[in-house]
Amino acid sequence: MMYATIPVYYPSLEEASRRNEAALWCDSYNINMDCRNFIQDKAMAAMNSRELDSFIGELVRFYGVERAIYVLSRTIQFSDWDSRFDQAVLDRAGQTDFPDARTPRDKNHVDPTTRYVTEIDPCAVNAIFMKLMELEEEQEATTQMENDGQKELDEDMALEL
Repeated sequence: MMYATIPVYYPSLEEASRRNEAALWCDSYNINMDCRNFIQDKAMAAMNSRELDSFIGELVRFYGVERAIYVLSRTIQFSDWDSRFDQAVLDRAGQTDFPDARTPRDKNHVDPTTRYVTEIDPCAVNAIFMKLMELEEEQEATTQMENDGQKELDEDMALEL
């Protein structure tokens, strides 16, 4: 199943419930878990067989760059003391907000996003994340070019009117 076109749902479960969007939260959570399991199951084999690029290609095709970064950010945040992570990786992962992880409301409060944490080698996580950051930058540059192109078209149209 291809989930790459389905957007990540960022608000907390509590917020989703308030907005009557719990179903969206659940769908996103299940896809995030699926993405996490995909990484957990295949990343080390890909790293050991030097097929990380094809693994990342598959990861992005199935889940998209945004979701892959979102899910892996949780692992990196949990191990942000680990010196095997590049500073750029720590910084980018640190920008990802997990509202469910904020101060627990009561002792029964569980942060479901802790389940996104993988147990794979930090060197593999770092390598995958670096590549995802490159892809994210390329996507942003493409989007920017498309937006600039559209603006030029709009301006040309306006001049002709």
